[in-house]
Amino acid sequence: MLLAALDAERVATLGLLLVVGLIIVAAVVAVLARAIVVKVLAVAAIFGIGAVVWSQRANLQDCTQQVKDGLIGSGPTAQCTFLGLKVDVKVP
Repeated sequence: MLLAALDAERVATLGLLLVVGLIIVAAVVAVLARAIVVKVLAVAAIFGIGAVVWSQRANLQDCTQQVKDGLIGSGPTAQCTFLGLKVDVKVP
């Protein structure tokens, strides 16, 4: 799996890039879509997906901070999740 090879910091960065990409797609859809209903629904769906990704990114950062603080994880790595996928976090 792709995310198994990535660390938490890279996954968080990918999440941020995904949100930025979704904002760009929403802007393009808003410009190109003709019917107002299609515009509203498409932009709402894209922003909804962006909100989920942003929330998961924040959860990943919180989990990473807990690992750094020693609250979770006891081996060389701990696992956090991002969109339901497990991401390895190195324990300091």
